[in-house]
Amino acid sequence: MSGGNVVSGGNAVGGRNAVGAARLPVDVVEPVGRHRATVLWLHGLGQGPESLVEVSDRLDLARAGIRGVFPQAPLREIGRVSGDPVRAWFEQDVFALENPGPASLPGVLAIERRLRAVLDEETARVGAGRVVVAGFSQGALMALVLALRYPQRLAGLALYAPFLPDEAVPLLASRRSAVAVDLPVWIGHGAFDWIIPEKSGAKVRDVLADWGHPVGWQRYRAGHEAFGGVKRALPEFLERVLGPAGG
Repeated sequence: MSGGNVVSGGNAVGGRNAVGAARLPVDVVEPVGRHRATVLWLHGLGQGPESLVEVSDRLDLARAGIRGVFPQAPLREIGRVSGDPVRAWFEQDVFALENPGPASLPGVLAIERRLRAVLDEETARVGAGRVVVAGFSQGALMALVLALRYPQRLAGLALYAPFLPDEAVPLLASRRSAVAVDLPVWIGHGAFDWIIPEKSGAKVRDVLADWGHPVGWQRYRAGHEAFGGVKRALPEFLERVLGPAGG
């Protein structure tokens, strides 16, 4: 159970609800007591918000006054996957997760616009400097693009099992927001991740460090699981970029 009150689609607990054709369904875990900050969580390919609600609960973020916002990716027919559609932020061949290729970039930018609308609501609610964007796997790429291109200064960026396609590097390098050029970044990766290998996360780390971002790196004895093995390191990062809960 969540430490905070769970809301789906902006309504009381129940089914998720998309308001308008372009609006993404969003689940929310409300903080206990004063709302002092927000983490916007982006799930991985084939998952849903519940995978990251569990992470937020495990880290007890609601009791620290942190509101959790969990958008839900659309259902898509993914290349080389038979059967039912799966939730994905953009079209991607699951056998080339590490480097999905240039054909995926238009889809990344299209869903970024819809995610920016969700982020806009949170920055209006609590202030951009009180918002962290976090993502896992495919959601980590979306978090990276969303946060670095956002026109307001956010508090930070948290990525687990991230990857950065070669074609996306010049896009981000040339189109980063001026206020995001030194945004603090936390990165975690599972040492036994055979889907997004550790070298992919290390590449993201090195690219961001070369661009001047302060980057923290954590290696976990975990596979490809959402924030697998993470305990104190991520809450400590949040406390550092957001300030202590009692502050």
